[in-house]
Amino acid sequence: MDVTSIRFNRARRRLLVWGLVCAAPLLSRAGDGSRSLDEVIARLIEARGGARAWEAISTMEIAGSMTTWSKKAPFTLKRARDGRYLLDSVQGDRIVRVVHDGRTAWWENHWVQGFPQRIRGADLAAIQREVDFPNPLFAWREKGYDVTLLPAVSFEGRPAIGLRVGRPDGLPEIWYLDPGTFLEIGRESPGSNFGEPVPMTTYYDDFRPVGGVLMPYRVEQHWHSRESVIEVESIRINPPLDDAAFTMPPTPGMEVLDPLVGRWKVLISERFHPGAPWREAAGTSTIEKLLGGGLLQERYTTLFGHEGLRSFSFDRLARRYRVSTINEATTLMDVKEGAFDDRHRLVLSNAGTGTAPRQMGATLIERLTLSDLSPGGFLLEREISTDGGAGWFLAGLATYTRDESPPAESTRPHN
Repeated sequence: MDVTSIRFNRARRRLLVWGLVCAAPLLSRAGDGSRSLDEVIARLIEARGGARAWEAISTMEIAGSMTTWSKKAPFTLKRARDGRYLLDSVQGDRIVRVVHDGRTAWWENHWVQGFPQRIRGADLAAIQREVDFPNPLFAWREKGYDVTLLPAVSFEGRPAIGLRVGRPDGLPEIWYLDPGTFLEIGRESPGSNFGEPVPMTTYYDDFRPVGGVLMPYRVEQHWHSRESVIEVESIRINPPLDDAAFTMPPTPGMEVLDPLVGRWKVLISERFHPGAPWREAAGTSTIEKLLGGGLLQERYTTLFGHEGLRSFSFDRLARRYRVSTINEATTLMDVKEGAFDDRHRLVLSNAGTGTAPRQMGATLIERLTLSDLSPGGFLLEREISTDGGAGWFLAGLATYTRDESPPAESTRPHN
């Protein structure tokens, strides 16, 4: 929003403040200690339509325009009583999609990375202030919040009722109600300026009836040196929401490796040189997602029962997969990189990574091939070349079959 618009909106609020201050003697009591916290919140809920009307609402879809970076663009906001929240918007010509699935917050923010990732830090604190349905003062005890009724307060020069909300993160948050209508007029809360914590002020205005309740049709937010303005055009009550829309997609490039996640029984077959007899053993493997799905980590056993770790990742800039492997017998980290071929096999090699080991005067280049990937299992082939990649021999084969048995209780010590 440009400076002229900001000045106009602030001037408009000053006029409202002046009118309210002049009418102050006519307003209901506010912050004089004559009302209890429960009475104030009951009046707020009544002003917003009443508890019964809100209990009949489980979801909302709000649409309109959002002005950011001096540009206006459409937005859609989907909300649910269970904490689901999905804001689709374009801010300054860049897509910003903010999602809370009821437990975890993630976004696709083209001001940051442009691919789905977990929200952390100051950004997380800010989004957590938005997901309560319809705000944290409704059912605050059930949510475990600590709400305090403040002594006489004002909000930008106008009389107000102040309610401090205490959350587990301990960050300050104050809601301001109009002492005459008991509707929300503002909020002071944590904000974020590209991950840097900054205070934010939110203004609520233009309440209108919809579906038996009152909703603000104009919401302004100020933080750092910027302002955003939401102007609501329509609100749908109890629309169906697609659960899949709230699920964080896999990290780009990693979705094809999702079937690897789980517990596996492994048949290990290895030989040490061409023509040598094959040795076999039964092994185990557990593969889990880390870093929000940006890394798969495998903990496995080798032919001789040693413990090993293997990680799978995708370099979205180089468009290459990388696999790193280390086991307790050698403690040497090997890194391979590669891509899927036209047969849908992931083929990786350490020929150019600088980690190929030297034994008896020769450099042992390894090639790892992941194939036959399905929900029930997959195959890992390990080939070795001693002549720079001109010739290869099959040195190892690991056949993975999904382990459907109940997981044994871990005996690994807890850190």
